[in-house]
Amino acid sequence: MTHTTDRYPADSMPGHLSLELTTRCNSACRHCFARAGLTEEASLTPELVETICAEGYDVGYRRLHLTGGEPLLWPDLWDLLEKVFTLGYHSVFLNTNGLLLDSAAAERFARYAGLSLSVSLEGSEASHDALRGPGTHRRAAEGIAYALAAGVPVRIFTVIGKTLLSRLPSFVKAVAQFFPGIKSLTLIQIVGVEDEIGDLSQEVMAPEDFVRMVRTIAVLNVCGYTTDVLNDPLVNVAADLMQLPYTPPSPALCRPGKLIIRADRRMALAHSTRKSFGIYAPGMLAHVLTRRDYRKAVGPDDITCPACRYRDLCRKHGMQRPSVGELDREHATPFCQAVLARLNL
Repeated sequence: MTHTTDRYPADSMPGHLSLELTTRCNSACRHCFARAGLTEEASLTPELVETICAEGYDVGYRRLHLTGGEPLLWPDLWDLLEKVFTLGYHSVFLNTNGLLLDSAAAERFARYAGLSLSVSLEGSEASHDALRGPGTHRRAAEGIAYALAAGVPVRIFTVIGKTLLSRLPSFVKAVAQFFPGIKSLTLIQIVGVEDEIGDLSQEVMAPEDFVRMVRTIAVLNVCGYTTDVLNDPLVNVAADLMQLPYTPPSPALCRPGKLIIRADRRMALAHSTRKSFGIYAPGMLAHVLTRRDYRKAVGPDDITCPACRYRDLCRKHGMQRPSVGELDREHATPFCQAVLARLNL
C-alpha cells in the first residue's frame, strides 16, 4: 500500500478495516464468540457505515472486512459494496455462513473483482449440523457451490477441536473433491466462550493436540491440499522447530492497523477480543490508531513474554504476544509455552 497521510505513521500503515454490520444471525452456533454474552441484537446504520468507510479510506485503508452476525441479513449490503468499490477500496472480504448464498446472491457478488468470501463448514454433515442446526451443512455446501460457479473466490473457514482433528485428513480431502476451486481451507482453533450453549470443553485442544494439528497441516500441504490456520503465529514457531517448511504462515491476531467496529459501535482489535477502545464517532479512526493504549495492544507483550525463554524465538516468527483466548482450561501455563515445551526445547 502506498497511500500515506500525515495522521497515521508511514511505518505502520493499516492492513484492513473490519465492520461488524449486524449481530443478527440465522444460525445459533454453540461455539460463536461474536454473539457470546449478548442479550440484544444490534446493527450499524447504513449512514454510519458509509461514514466509517469514507473515513477509513482517508486514513489509508484499502481493504475492508465485513462480518456479523450474518452480513447477508444486513439489508443495505449491496448498496455498500457498490459504494466502497466506487470509493476506491481494493478488496472486500466477507464472512458468511452460506445459508443465504443462493445463485442470485453469488451472481451479484461476482460483479466485484475485488470481493472474496469465507463460508463456514464445520467438518462432516453430522458435526456441522450439531454445531449450527439441522440442514445447515447442506445449505452451506450449496452456497459454496453457487459462489464457485459464479467465479467468486471462496475460502472455507472451519472451527477445529479434538473431534475434527482426528478426522482432519479425510475432511480436507473431501472438501477438495467437492469444491476443487476453493482458495484454501482455513482452521480456527475452538475456544471457550461466554454463555456457550452446551459444554464444548471436551473439544478444546490440549498442547499435544496443537502439535499434532501443525504436523497434519504440513503433510496436507505437501500433498497439495492448501490448509492454514487463522491468526495464530504459534503455528509458525512450531512448524519451524519441527522443520516443516511447507506449513503456510499465520499472521498475528493483534497487529498494527487491525481494528473492528462492532455493531454496537465499540472499537476493538479483533472480533474475538473484548477490550474496547471506546465508542466510534466520526473522526475517531486516526485518533485511535495513534493512541498509546492501541499501540501497546498491538505491540510486543511486556508482562508475560519478557520472562519467557521462548521470547526471541517467537518474535522471530511474528509472535509478539502470548496465545489469545482460553485455549487450555486445565493448565495455568500459557498455552504457547506449553506447546513449545512439548517440542523438547
